[in-house]
Amino acid sequence: MKKFSTGAKVNLSLAVTGRRGGLHTLDMRVCTLSLFDSAEIVRGEGERFVFLAEPEGFVRAKFLPLLDEIYRKLQARFGGEPRFLLEKHIPSGKGMGGSSALAASMALAWAEESGGRVDAELALSLGSDVPYMLTGGEARVTGRGEDVTHLPYVAREALVLLPKGGVDTAEAYALYDRMKEEGSLPERRGEYFNDLYAPAARLCPDVGRAVRALEESGAENAVMTGSGSAVCAFFEDKEELARVAERVGGEFDSLILRTLPARGE
Repeated sequence: MKKFSTGAKVNLSLAVTGRRGGLHTLDMRVCTLSLFDSAEIVRGEGERFVFLAEPEGFVRAKFLPLLDEIYRKLQARFGGEPRFLLEKHIPSGKGMGGSSALAASMALAWAEESGGRVDAELALSLGSDVPYMLTGGEARVTGRGEDVTHLPYVAREALVLLPKGGVDTAEAYALYDRMKEEGSLPERRGEYFNDLYAPAARLCPDVGRAVRALEESGAENAVMTGSGSAVCAFFEDKEELARVAERVGGEFDSLILRTLPARGE
């Protein structure tokens, strides 16, 4: 069977624009990086999910309830009881779209198997990042994730730092709301920014340390992705990236990746 792979999502910017239906609305610029989760339907009897690969620190028992929920929604749409061979390389809980990447990959594989299609309603029900991650690439995403406008692809080199501490998404948004009400949110700076950075850095000080480490090492556009805790810096060439990566040293776990165009481009 065909394997479907979905790249990690990272933010170039994230602006919180309001609330709708009890959830925050956003205006984001996002891109895809060369780190993938994959799903493939396999024949035969056995467990519903078989993992071929898992990232360091991945806790399968915590992730399986989410996979079961995704499976139920896809089954209601496409029918059948397929088994999946999964490869997970995107770290969980870092704001890189790890759960959405598997959801998108599973949806595409199941749709092809059944002869159906993944429409916008189904995609959004699987997660706010899924409508974007079905295609990926450079894009502007607004609302609660349902509005995706593709932008011209820009080739970039990326250095991603992975602080050991995590950031709970609900706590980050709740703290954002409190900071906004008290007027303590910092002003946005430049093209690369994230409105959730200040609350995330309060909840996980290593997020702030990672941004400072990148900036002090010469990176001009360090930005946290999602609600954290991963922090990215983007470069025009590999030599500049290598210089910054060497200066950051072994202080944080890191990934050296590149941006990718949309699926099929």
